[in-house]
Parts: sequence; structure tokens; C-alpha cells
Amino acid sequence: MIQQPTITKNGFKHTKAGLIPEDWDVTTLGDAVKFLDGKRKPLKEVERAKMHGNYPYYGASGIIDYVNDYIFDDELILLGEDGANIVNRSTPLAFRVSGKIWVNNHAHVLKPRESFELGYLVEYLESIKYDKYNTGTAQPKLNKDICTRIPIPKPPLPEQQKIAEFLSCWGQAISTTQKLIDELKLRNKGLAQQLLTGKRRLKGYEGKWEEQHLEHYFKERKETNHSELPLLSVGEIGVYPQTDSNKKDTSNEDKSKYKRICPGDIGYNTMRMWQGRSALSSLEGIVSPAYTIVTPKKNADAQFFAYLFKLDEVIHKFFRKSQGLVSDTLNCKFKDFKIVRVLTPPSIGEQKAIVSVLNEADKEVRRYQQQLDTLKEQKKGLIQKLLTGEIRVSV
Repeated sequence: MIQQPTITKNGFKHTKAGLIPEDWDVTTLGDAVKFLDGKRKPLKEVERAKMHGNYPYYGASGIIDYVNDYIFDDELILLGEDGANIVNRSTPLAFRVSGKIWVNNHAHVLKPRESFELGYLVEYLESIKYDKYNTGTAQPKLNKDICTRIPIPKPPLPEQQKIAEFLSCWGQAISTTQKLIDELKLRNKGLAQQLLTGKRRLKGYEGKWEEQHLEHYFKERKETNHSELPLLSVGEIGVYPQTDSNKKDTSNEDKSKYKRICPGDIGYNTMRMWQGRSALSSLEGIVSPAYTIVTPKKNADAQFFAYLFKLDEVIHKFFRKSQGLVSDTLNCKFKDFKIVRVLTPPSIGEQKAIVSVLNEADKEVRRYQQQLDTLKEQKKGLIQKLLTGEIRVSV
């Protein structure tokens, strides 16, 4: 059980860092840390080293590789310097590292001074909205000069340590839950591989699996002129209303050529089926003409095939049947889709039974994912209050 801190409302002052307790100071990032950016080795040396290495390498997308030499051997903070993540924040921008690590010119390397707790600084730097500090134009960027001027609230060191300790408990809970989700996903992938290829049979089902062309199970839905239906998007999470998407609506004003998709249909990106871009729909609406819509015949369980189309070996079959000279022009129209041969159970009953097992396994992942989302939201709310002194920890 995580101990709850006490809440306070009185005794605040206005500062460049916002409203903070009167007994806190304010400084800048340049005074709170030492910038170790100048200790990097030449990029060519990094590129040579990371071919066959053992130590983490920080690149444009975070820790991306391992190298056989190192530049730092300490507990430090990495602050992402450039990239869209400065604005979108899809992954952490500030995080702690320890031990031997290479860092290229996509991150500032920060070493806290003695009056600052590393964990406190990481949490504060990760909580900041960096839009106003962005010095890039076409490409977002945080240069060193402007970073040194970022205002940092400075509670007494013991309080910083308590804040870091408190948030660390939430971080550990989040990390443990994420690790469990990753393990369950790996388990589910193996289970799907076994069940969807007939290598593992469910009790009560017999008979030989046979290869069939997909036209044996599907026909194409080519209905257009349904502009009255809602616009849907097809993504990794399935088929969903475009209004729920965080992407800008770039659809044409004239939607007469957009394709109707119905519950039970599978929609796939005609030019990206070889990358596994397909999803089962539970909604009725219209999707971009860039998608092919297939509807199952009576002998096919759509969800079984939705799972099947995510298997690596089946995706590779779509790749082999796709038409085009290079990957950017490959497309898998229905004429290509229908001739793909897949191994299938001898009855739709076995298809449905397999789906039932895989659905239960996925439900377990979703339950833990909901727990993870709740933990992250709770931590996010607490960070805002703890780092502004609205909630105080007992020292």
C-alpha cells in the first residue's frame, strides 16, 4: 500500500516556475545540473562501436542498440534534444540511466549537482510541456542554451528525496504491471501461433487441416456512395470512429468513393497488408478507398481470420502475392488476396473454439492494461501536485 502524503493550500508564492510553497526556492536547470554534452566521442567512432557491443546506445528514438565501448559510467539524466517527441511525448523525454552508456547528439546528458536529487529532477523534467522551449522550425529541438534557462522548483533536499521515493513506488508498480503485460502478450503470441496453425488442437476436435484459397472463405465488399455513414479509421486497435483518432482528419470532402464496412467485415490497407495492416470491424461506416473490405462467407469465422492475418507467416504470404516493383508501391488487391492459401481447420466450429480461447487470453491482457492506464493517470495527477507543493510529503 502506497502511503498518501498530506495536502496543503496555504503559504504559496508566484515564481517563474509557477505557484510553489514559500519555503521552496527556484533555480534554473543550468544551476541544477552539469551539462556533460561535450564529453561525447565522435559519431563515426560510435557507429563503428555499436556493430557488436554490450552497452546501451542512446539514439534518436531512445535506447536503441548496444555498443562495445562507453562514454559515461555514472548515474545520469538524459533529456531528449530533438524530434517530434518533444511535442507529441509518445515516449519519455527525460529518464535516468546508470552504468556504461553511449549517447549521441540526440540527447543532453545531465549530472545533478549536490543540492538536487536525481529522481526528483527526472520527474520534474518529464512533467514539463516543452512547446515553449522548442527552438526548431521544421524539426522540434531543445538547444542547450534555452535548456539551461528552464526554471526548476527547488524544495529542500530531504523533501526532494521523499518526493522521488514516493513517486518511485508508483513507478515500480507501473513497471511491474507493464512487465506482466509484456509477458502475457508474449505468451498469447505463442498460444496463437500454436492454435492458428493446428500444431496444438483443442479437446474434442479432430480431422486434418487443409490449405484453402481465401476466396473459399471471403468475398469483396465494394459498396460506395454511402456518405451518410460515419467515417471510420482502421488501426492497430481495430476499426473505430475517426472522431476518436488523435490524427488530423485528412479525408476528402467528397466521400462518394469511400467504401462501406459492416460489423464482421475485415478491412485492410491495400498497400500495407504485407505489413499486417488489417482489422476486424464491429461498426458500420465508411473507410478510405485505400482500404480493401472483405466479408466472410458462412464457412468462415471473421475473428478467427482476423487473428490468422496477424501471424508472421501469413503476413509473408500477403507480401509474396502483393504486386509492385518496390515496397512503397506494393499492393494487395482482392484479386491478390483471394489466391493466398492458408491452413484452416476442417470445421467452423473449431475456428470458433480457437477464437474463444484467444479472446480469453486477450481479455486478461486488457484487464492488466486498464490497471496500467489507471496507475499512470494516478501518478500523472500526483506528479502535478507533488512537484508544485500542493501536496507535501512528510520529511
